[in-house]
Amino acid sequence: MKPALILSHLGTLVAGAAAAYLVIPSLTSPKGGEGGDNGNGVTTFTGEPGSKSGGASAGGAGVPSNLSAVSLEQSGYQLGSQDPLAAIAAAKNIPGRDNRYLYTESVFTAWGEKNGLEAAQWVMANLKGVEKSDALYNIADGWAETDPAAAALWFNENTSGINREDAIYEILESWGRKAPEAALAWAEELDDYTRSSVMDSLAEGWAANDPQGAAKASEKLLVYDFGDEFVMNIAGQWASTDPGAAAAWAGTINHSDARAIAHLEIGTEWAMDDPDKATAWLNALASEDDKLYASLGVALGWSEHDPGAALGWAVGSVESPDTRQRIIEDIMLDWSSTDPTAAAEWLNAQPKGPKNDEVLSTFASAIIDLDPESAVTWASTITDEGKRTENVSALLEEWIAMDGDSARQWLAGSKLSDDLKKKFGPQ
Repeated sequence: MKPALILSHLGTLVAGAAAAYLVIPSLTSPKGGEGGDNGNGVTTFTGEPGSKSGGASAGGAGVPSNLSAVSLEQSGYQLGSQDPLAAIAAAKNIPGRDNRYLYTESVFTAWGEKNGLEAAQWVMANLKGVEKSDALYNIADGWAETDPAAAALWFNENTSGINREDAIYEILESWGRKAPEAALAWAEELDDYTRSSVMDSLAEGWAANDPQGAAKASEKLLVYDFGDEFVMNIAGQWASTDPGAAAAWAGTINHSDARAIAHLEIGTEWAMDDPDKATAWLNALASEDDKLYASLGVALGWSEHDPGAALGWAVGSVESPDTRQRIIEDIMLDWSSTDPTAAAEWLNAQPKGPKNDEVLSTFASAIIDLDPESAVTWASTITDEGKRTENVSALLEEWIAMDGDSARQWLAGSKLSDDLKKKFGPQ
């Protein structure tokens, strides 16, 4: 699941909850809630930066005049394929660091495809720091398309640290699409740390062309710490093209952790494309554990394009209270972070009743540590009076434990009941 992000725009949600109390008539009744309102590069080619010799100004040969991302990438790749040193020289006259980066990454990718060894050796001799790392990564990307075995061997022997790891990661993805068995045999000779960090890339490339073969290979890899992630990448790639076949395979996995992560990943991919078929699949699953992880995946994938519908499905169809609450929490935290206005509008538009009360209670409890004012405000719109009082009281207790002065000051100016003010006010 996506991590719970700090709700930087929860002011909108607070306003939404307050509006629900102040404006919507159905919420102003006694049961409707009580809430208140690089640095410089190394010049190793002919001509100093800004000179006409060995370079080109924006709009000159090989460099587009409009500086759009597509034009910069296309021109960088074209000139990088023809004369990479001239392309690097031309980059110095492109205005804007980001523009130069878009251009040069394509230059180095093209150079890597054309002559990866020459490109890598030039970078090792002439660049340093982040510029060196970025260039090597892009060379690895290009070189892997033409000769992944040679690229893997060179980067493994001539680089170290993140430069080595990132390059091998990129190479294995491409190699996995071309000759996965050879890539696997080579990767098995890596040290344990590097192998653990890069094998999911091999799975991704392999499964993109041959998911059945990748799935078969995964059976022998589940003894390693990277085995679950290997399976996850296979499941995601396979489900993106044939979710039914991927689901059938997931049902044959005996390793419990791998089986769980496969069901979650398949549910995610399937629901991004067809939530109706995804939910029909998970409803037909016999195992409760399979249903749990498939449900979490379906909720995640569905919420990518319609979080409101995903929430409605979870509230109305997911039987397990723990799973339902987890889904509500995850979706609402993410939605209220990325689009707080839409999240507030959805909450306000839901019909009163137990189902919406559950959403409000779960959401309020989830954000109490992040934004206690919003948490209490939303909880105060719960329609069931007993549950509302119970939830608001619990949240106020938590808020006072965290920051009693702020909590009591807010409480004094709120429209919460006198009983709550007396109970949680200054003692």
